[in-house]
This record gives sequence, structure tokens and C-alpha cells, in this order.
Amino acid sequence: MASIAHENQKLIVEQQWAIGKFSFYTNVVVSELAEGIHATKDKLEEPIQYAQQIYNSKTPVIYISHRLNSYSFDPVAYGEIVAMFPNLIGFAIVSTNRYRRMLASLEKLFIKRPISVFYDLEEAFIWAEKLIGTHIPTSPLR
Repeated sequence: MASIAHENQKLIVEQQWAIGKFSFYTNVVVSELAEGIHATKDKLEEPIQYAQQIYNSKTPVIYISHRLNSYSFDPVAYGEIVAMFPNLIGFAIVSTNRYRRMLASLEKLFIKRPISVFYDLEEAFIWAEKLIGTHIPTSPLR
């Protein structure tokens, strides 16, 4: 994953788990889940707990799913994940694949946060920064 640094979004750390690679920025988490994985709440628990250690409970955070690989996701888990990470204020999906973009439209039914679909990571970061700008800025680190 290429590091994208915006005026307000600096890369803090990148972590690799069996489920995929996660990049933690000032207010944004970008994931690239592994090919063929079936993502569940249990498999995402470790990256979520890691994010909870990085961000304080008042820091607004956007999750960007950079869908370079083909994988499946349990949509019922969205509610549980949002409950685990209440300062998650938005969700972005980045994909050029037509099928994955269509599935993203269905995911909107399960995510009770602002959600948008983009063709590239740069567009998702621009959207994220606008959404973050509507929230009171806080220190990103504990």
C-alpha cells in the first residue's frame, strides 16, 4: 500500500495480520484484506483492539476498505464492530471492480454511519477529511 500523506493525515504505523494489512493515520484506518479471507468480527478483533490503543475514545476515525483482493465479509458483524469502536464516524470502500462496487451498495444497509464508494484511495481520503472536519478535532493519540 502506498503511503498517502495529506495535510491532516499522517501515517502513524502499518501492521500486518493474517487477515490483512492495516495502515493507521491520524484519523483514518486503511485496510487491505487478504485474498480469499472470510472477514468476521472475531478475525477483525485484533486490528480493532490495536486501533483502540492508538486512538482515544473522542478521536473521530474513518475506516477505508481498500479492496484490492477478493474476499467475503459477514455483514451482520458491522453492528458489532461499530459497537466496539463507537468513534468510527464513517466508512469508505475503494474498488475499481464493478462487482465489488455493487456489493458495497448492499453493505450500506448494514452500516449505520456515513458510507461512500470510491475508485481510488485519494478520493476516499479527501472525503474522509471533509467528514472529519465536521467533527470537533481532538488529539489522535492516547
